[in-house]
Amino acid sequence: MKFSAGRAFALVLAPLIAAALVATGLMLLAIVATEAATTIVVPYLVTYTGTKDPGGGGRTLYIDGSWSVATAVTGIVASPLVALALFLPDGPARPHRG
Repeated sequence: MKFSAGRAFALVLAPLIAAALVATGLMLLAIVATEAATTIVVPYLVTYTGTKDPGGGGRTLYIDGSWSVATAVTGIVASPLVALALFLPDGPARPHRG
């Protein structure tokens, strides 16, 4: 296995891509909890409690979560990306043009 700049780039971006995926999923759950005025529980990770003012006023969202579990979930999501970057074979060699 040749360690190329492309592999290094993929290794650097894997945690960032995973964090973006986890954050997007959690933000979508927050929107659902707020709009539906309901409680959504993701065990060990986060609890969203959405409430609505009975008089037709505004909405409120209470969030209770764990940063350490969110970091662990991000690591779990990033690990297949890191494995692919490390263990996939290089593509076919391109002929040198020049």
